[in-house]
Amino acid sequence: MKFVLNILKAFLINFLFIGIIHAATTCPSISPQLAGDGPTEQVEAIINDVVCAFIDLHNQNNGALTSTINLTKKKIIPYIDLELSTELALGDHWNNLNLQQKKIFERDIKNSLIKDYVPYLVDYPDWENINIVVDKNFSQNENFARVKLHFSIQNDGYPLTIILKLIQSERWKIYDLDIQSVSLIDIFKIGYDSKIKRQGIERLIDKMLSKS
Repeated sequence: MKFVLNILKAFLINFLFIGIIHAATTCPSISPQLAGDGPTEQVEAIINDVVCAFIDLHNQNNGALTSTINLTKKKIIPYIDLELSTELALGDHWNNLNLQQKKIFERDIKNSLIKDYVPYLVDYPDWENINIVVDKNFSQNENFARVKLHFSIQNDGYPLTIILKLIQSERWKIYDLDIQSVSLIDIFKIGYDSKIKRQGIERLIDKMLSKS
């Protein structure tokens, strides 16, 4: 079960926050640009496109770390509101930052996701057995929506429900997800709050710059 949760986090976290342009060529999928405008239709199209791309990558025996990182980086940015995600993760600290500092934190979140979770994608052999069902019953409040995903792996007895949080500007974009009632953004927020309390925000920014 722990391994399934790690794979789920790796897939969904990278899927949600890192970026998409590459489309699958052999696995049938509908481009998000051609899908309907509703939140569930957009989520379904994006997920199908991502899963198909990873199936193709593994079918080509090209699941090496570099290839997986490159595919992950290319796969989602047009569909993610990374700025809102970072703002929520920083809470009250956000308004005290200048534009350059905000971009540094955005990059830190993106880099953290790649470093912590991409290795799970490399090692996972069973992309064809992943089953993700988008619940058509979504909730919406003005330009915010929540869409449920029901995630399972064939022959595994532990189906999970994930809630994607979306915001609509020109199109629907994803800014957070809940796994078993735990928000990804809340995890980042706890981490940043702790580091800022111990080090101060200027020192934390300097450390992030030194790693880039």
